Amino acid sequence: MVAAATKSAFEVMTEAGSGDAGALAVGLRRGVTGLGLRALAAKALHAAAAAPERISDIYENASAGWLGGPVFAPKLRTDEPLPISPAFWEAFWELVDLPPDTRQRQFAGRVMGLAGELDPGINARMAPVAREFPGVVQAAAGRIPRRHDLDALANHPPASLGYAYRQAMLKGGGLAEPFDHVVPLLRHMPPPLNHINVQVIQSLTLWRLVAGYSSAWMDEVAMGGFLMAQLGHHYSALSTATTLTIIALKRPKGLEVTLDCIFRGWAHGRETPPLISVSWDEFWALRMDQVREAAGITPFDSPYAAAMRRAHSEATKH
Repeated sequence: MVAAATKSAFEVMTEAGSGDAGALAVGLRRGVTGLGLRALAAKALHAAAAAPERISDIYENASAGWLGGPVFAPKLRTDEPLPISPAFWEAFWELVDLPPDTRQRQFAGRVMGLAGELDPGINARMAPVAREFPGVVQAAAGRIPRRHDLDALANHPPASLGYAYRQAMLKGGGLAEPFDHVVPLLRHMPPPLNHINVQVIQSLTLWRLVAGYSSAWMDEVAMGGFLMAQLGHHYSALSTATTLTIIALKRPKGLEVTLDCIFRGWAHGRETPPLISVSWDEFWALRMDQVREAAGITPFDSPYAAAMRRAHSEATKH
């Protein structure tokens, strides 16, 4: 359990949202400290819960600082942050304090619950943020896409994208609770949030497959960074901020890998052409390498997978 005094101090940091994300990430790269982790997590949660206009600024700068790129001064705030309710904090700390195994099983549903405790003005603030991302305005001008026809994809050869995607869905990569029942609600969100949120839920397995993300927990964390960078995905901002808070306060082993996954996922999302703009019907019959070449997609170089390979290599030496 996180101590009450620590929770109170973190809430104050989050609501203030002060600090320089790039400088914090540079400092963490040189040496991980509890204060640095908490300050960065508080900034991320501030953006997700109260000031979505700052998401890009924070993650772009933090990713640059962590990955050795040039950092920049934070942009000036132009909007007052939204208030964060006591109900949000209560639900947030319940999630953070869950045992690790339970938290991982319940994480997605709990984060959806957190979104429901945000100020009602959050969507109105988030919509113009999403419109700034490449491809979003153009995609949202069309109709909200329906689910892909898995039966039709069975007719494609085994080496094709269509076949691989169908197999991934049949193995459990498709829509699952708590997402199934929220799709109708998402359709009524203000544009372009209605379009991009339904797109993410219905195409997540496909995007993960094509972009090179596994279903392992650390790659899921990286995928959150990727989705934020692709289209300002608000759920991913909230889930990533929660993850940063957990590692800041719980200090699990391998937390540096988690940070690396988040920031490399963001950088990968920035480098990848917008997947929301891709017409997948043109690619179902192609091999994965052909799809990636045609769409300009370089698969994710997972720091989690690299760490697992190093650990296995070390274990086999002894």
